[in-house]
Amino acid sequence: MKDKDFERVLERFDRKQKKGGGQISPETAEYYRSMAHDFREWLDKPIEDTQFVDVEDWYAHLDEQSNSDASVRKGKGALAAFYGIANKLADTDRIDIDRFGRNTPADRADYSSKHQDTLKSRETREDLEWLEPEEVDKLARATDKLRDELMVRLIFQTGVRVTELCEIRYPADVDTEERSIKIRGKGRKNRTVYYQEKLDLTMDVWLNERRPAVYYSDESEYLFPTSHSENITRQTVEEVVREAAKEAGLQSEYGENANGHTLHSVTPHVLRHSFAMAALSNGWDLYHLSKALGHESTDVTTETYLHDDDDKVRQAFRSRGPATDD
Repeated sequence: MKDKDFERVLERFDRKQKKGGGQISPETAEYYRSMAHDFREWLDKPIEDTQFVDVEDWYAHLDEQSNSDASVRKGKGALAAFYGIANKLADTDRIDIDRFGRNTPADRADYSSKHQDTLKSRETREDLEWLEPEEVDKLARATDKLRDELMVRLIFQTGVRVTELCEIRYPADVDTEERSIKIRGKGRKNRTVYYQEKLDLTMDVWLNERRPAVYYSDESEYLFPTSHSENITRQTVEEVVREAAKEAGLQSEYGENANGHTLHSVTPHVLRHSFAMAALSNGWDLYHLSKALGHESTDVTTETYLHDDDDKVRQAFRSRGPATDD
């Protein structure tokens, strides 16, 4: 969708929400309009190219910025209305795209707020889940393919989100000399992360031997093409981690989320947490950790990690805390 088409949908959306129609309050209508504009700014891609994973990532973005599931719920309502209007305009040829059909990206998105599951999580696990470095190594060694081992180690060494891993481009984003990777964050919030020297051999074998043998590699601009598509999906990465953790004896199930899906103790996001906890243990300050994780602010980093690691905080105070000579 061209920018003018997107703006046309937003204009129609604005008019519809300003009218209200008695179905939602003026305050909610105003919030919906704000959400739609926020989604446009954050998305940074044509709307016809959006997939349900983009919508899920936006919900996660909202979740990270808020302290309740209210913003996610209203975000879902806003996008449901937005895509509905896009379909109507497409039906009447007022915008130059094919209609999204009955199942829009918003309809297919499956996301539950972390705040919505807070009480359930507290009943099943007292603390944030993460792995110690030796456990990550055990997990990586339990993978079936060199590609899978590389993905596990990259997430742990860089702290990238699983969706960011899937979107890494090669060679555009990868500098093997600097061992750096450009992460194309949402809303134009790009950052650079770095992997360790120990990963050089695995990366080299993947780039020069294994990746070229993958069916879609010739036409793929991504670091991880597959035999079915130009880049790997989040679901595949999640399955790789889930099964490797099971093979390594690290996996467990602890109930279901609001959508009835089984919750596993070891996921790609746990590897991201593991990076953060290892970084704190190694003396990183909150500012640089927040930048590395791509958080909106250090407040998010503090809320997520510090209260879940009292022992390490206590150790930091005792070993590196300020003191006088007396």
